[in-house]
Amino acid sequence: MDKIKKFTAAAAAFALAAAVTGCTAPEAITFGKGSQTALTVDGYEVPAGIFVYNEIYAYNNAAYTLYAENGTYPTQDVVKDSTIDDMDAAEWIQDQATDYCKDFVVTEREFAQIGEELTEEELQLIKESLDANSDNELFIKNGVGETSLRSIIANSYKQLHVFNHYYGLDSEYGCTEDELKEYFTDKTARIKYFSISLTDSEGNELDEDTQHEIENKIKNYLREINAESTDLGKLQKFDECKDDYNEFLDSLEAAEAEDEESGEDIVTTTTVSEEVTTTTTTTTDPYANEVTITKYTTTTADENDSDTETTTTEAEETDSQKATREFNEYVFNELENYKAERYDYDENTVYIVIKADITERMTDDDLWSEDSIDSLLQERYYEDFTDRMKEISDGYTTERNSSAYRKYTPFKLTLETE
Repeated sequence: MDKIKKFTAAAAAFALAAAVTGCTAPEAITFGKGSQTALTVDGYEVPAGIFVYNEIYAYNNAAYTLYAENGTYPTQDVVKDSTIDDMDAAEWIQDQATDYCKDFVVTEREFAQIGEELTEEELQLIKESLDANSDNELFIKNGVGETSLRSIIANSYKQLHVFNHYYGLDSEYGCTEDELKEYFTDKTARIKYFSISLTDSEGNELDEDTQHEIENKIKNYLREINAESTDLGKLQKFDECKDDYNEFLDSLEAAEAEDEESGEDIVTTTTVSEEVTTTTTTTTDPYANEVTITKYTTTTADENDSDTETTTTEAEETDSQKATREFNEYVFNELENYKAERYDYDENTVYIVIKADITERMTDDDLWSEDSIDSLLQERYYEDFTDRMKEISDGYTTERNSSAYRKYTPFKLTLETE
């Protein structure tokens, strides 16, 4: 939960905080004189409104953590009586809220240090987001006013400025555009494929004649696609072969329907497996029916580091997971660009697949737009960024206002609304 991205101008946080439903509705909170500052971080006095907002956010994270463990979304009473990371829920939520406040302060400090300012567009977006959330019942009942909300929203934009300053293109800890392109092309493939089932819709083996006809079609499709003299021609021919196969399926289904009406033996049919959602082929879209896939990566856990992320080992894989992984490895390690091939996905499914040159789509109006570059930088460096910011905030002195922490203990707050 520590790596939740907050780069979306706090919109996701607001949605999360307001997403719960229920009927708990105590009186609205007012901040007393001794509790207007909830804590002080590196000399920065964090207002109670910001701390309370982060408690609401942390409560939802606690509920989601329990949901992930148990498969059902918990009620407030269930959360209250739960233990998370060997702490009771109230303590865990306040600790998380404290960390979020430290995140807030380190962003404020770093933003001031780099000497940047929010743009006019960002200030307008902050105003619009504030207008959309200022009458939120959850915030009103908990005393989170417009000043705190404005600071929280603005902080997310400041965080993005800080990230770009240190990890943007050609920045101190970032990379060049050429290096980012290399990162992208190494992990992304562009393919077209369609699947052919070797069994009928009930999983039964096809009759011998149908099997023979399908095998001939597969051979013909590969020959026709690879016989094209241009890369574009191969991609277009691929779509034609896919259409032909769909027509073949339709003819089998029609024959089956006729047999059923006449009372004759039913002809066994095959169907296309719906592995991906694709767009409709058109003459104007050069990338119709294409999908991009990301290379599988594996992470080895350090036995001495409980926070290290792990992936399912091959021994733990289900058959479906294994088939998906092996297909991914085949695409990235064996499949050549613009050469259509047959791939036996499993014992009952065959893919006709072709890979295209990903760099052809890396243009500013397609896969290499400004937004795409920003997203890719965040994907590549967000963990490094959060680690760096945490290292800074860990050096901060934090003083909790015990009066405020008692007054705003999470289960005294309004955590659910109609």
